[in-house]
Amino acid sequence: MKRKKILTIVLAFLILVFTVIPMGTAQLKVDASEAYQKVDFSSATVTASKVNLRTGPATTFNIICKLNKDQKLTVMGKLGDWYSVYVSSSGNVGAISSQYLKIEKAATTTSTKVVPKVVTKVATKIPTKVATTVSTQVKDISSDEQAMLDLVNKARKEKGLKALAFDSGLLKISRLKATDMKNNNYFSHTSKVYGTPFDMMKKYEIKFSAAGENIAGNQTAEKAVNAWLKESGNNLFSGKFTHIGIGIVDSPTYGKLFVLMFIKKT
Repeated sequence: MKRKKILTIVLAFLILVFTVIPMGTAQLKVDASEAYQKVDFSSATVTASKVNLRTGPATTFNIICKLNKDQKLTVMGKLGDWYSVYVSSSGNVGAISSQYLKIEKAATTTSTKVVPKVVTKVATKIPTKVATTVSTQVKDISSDEQAMLDLVNKARKEKGLKALAFDSGLLKISRLKATDMKNNNYFSHTSKVYGTPFDMMKKYEIKFSAAGENIAGNQTAEKAVNAWLKESGNNLFSGKFTHIGIGIVDSPTYGKLFVLMFIKKT
């Protein structure tokens, strides 16, 4: 299996989703994906007998097969305490907990710190030109999107974090995702049309070394941000990310649908 094809499969399942519905407001939602980290291809050895290879990075995901002690694997990515691996003998791609792997050659991640588990995880080419930074008014975005941008960076400033720069490529795919959720009446990081947010970024040639997505359904940008801030951890406060794209559309169900896409550029 070619490396590019393997990475595409990995990105398709490496997304961790946890949805929060505030008490008394069942129609309002906030959600965010944990960031996927690319690593250099490296060898690893299974250290225990009959270890489960799963379809995603948690014990709640389905088991693909059992791996044997001393079996050799190829490590391709990391999400939290799990690695995505390729099993050359069977052609399977899946996730395995890091506690059952011995990395024979240290996998150098493209970011220095793993994003905490957050409560919150065609085809015309879109340019990835970066617009002006968030300290000034950004062109070609709506007043709602500008308001969200200001709120996010205000919250980051209060935590001593750098402001996120606005990215026009991420803006366009964030809008596509928000529109897709509205038109197809769903609330999830995974779209039947576009796949995961990581799939979207790769499809539209957004280059990144780490990425994440926040989604929300609420009446205003301020209420959406406040809902994220009540959680123990979220992509808003990741010091890893450098750029952001924001898409907001009106929703008959929630009032508005918000999609925030975060990346660290390669």
